[in-house]
Amino acid sequence: MMATQLATTEQTPPANVSAAQTHFQLMQRKAQLFANSPLIPETLRAGGPQQALANCYIGLTIAEAMNENPLTVLQNIHVVKGKAGFSAQFMIARANASGIFKGRIGWREKGQGDTLSITAYAILADTGEEISFTADMAMAKAEGWTSNPKYKSMGPLMLRYRSATFLVRLYAPDVMFGYQTAEEVDDVVAAGSPVAVQAVTAQALLEQAREDEPEGRDDTDQGEARTSTDALAEAKRFLPTKVTRTAVESLRADWLPRLDPQDQEEWDIACAERIQEILA
Repeated sequence: MMATQLATTEQTPPANVSAAQTHFQLMQRKAQLFANSPLIPETLRAGGPQQALANCYIGLTIAEAMNENPLTVLQNIHVVKGKAGFSAQFMIARANASGIFKGRIGWREKGQGDTLSITAYAILADTGEEISFTADMAMAKAEGWTSNPKYKSMGPLMLRYRSATFLVRLYAPDVMFGYQTAEEVDDVVAAGSPVAVQAVTAQALLEQAREDEPEGRDDTDQGEARTSTDALAEAKRFLPTKVTRTAVESLRADWLPRLDPQDQEEWDIACAERIQEILA
């Protein structure tokens, strides 16, 4: 009798394992239905039925984690050169509906052509503070995003997407669970090697700082301290655009030699805080 009970107990899977198996099977059936639907983007169905099933299953898992409608998630996933990202519209919509902001994200536009800058702004619901992030064509060129032809044909729209993306990443990172937007993936692909982009960025920012210098200004009174302070301000302006720890560390190393000891300490703290935001 006891042996029989033991055998029965050993053959019965734990309740949590059984529930997980049931959930997995249900998700597979749902994924199969979506994979057969013409409403699912071609990029998710490319590669044959098995590939489509796997892609839809992953999409459903993401939707479950986000507490989002599965069809909405699947229709907003874009695959660029093997990398998945969501549309910027999807990120903005989720941020607007999250309750983190009072009202919706808005934009302010300044300049045109190469001087165009777009500032995305919102009001934090809990404090009433206005937050903002500015993306401009100088940043786009420095990062290599302008290799993407969309910056020539629809520059204002692309900068709106970019500024809003950074705003959400900085102040509401939980909205997208760390997933990139399709526009970000597109820009990275267009820019090419991240190492090459970072090298160009540092040089481009230095040249931009020199170009912004007022003509005829006498540097003899300000000396090295003025140069270091200006460099620190320029480096800090660019710091929020870095979204990986490696990119922040590379930017830190690029700018550190241009700063005086006091500014170096402040720069180290700013970089450390940015890395913590990324890893959070």
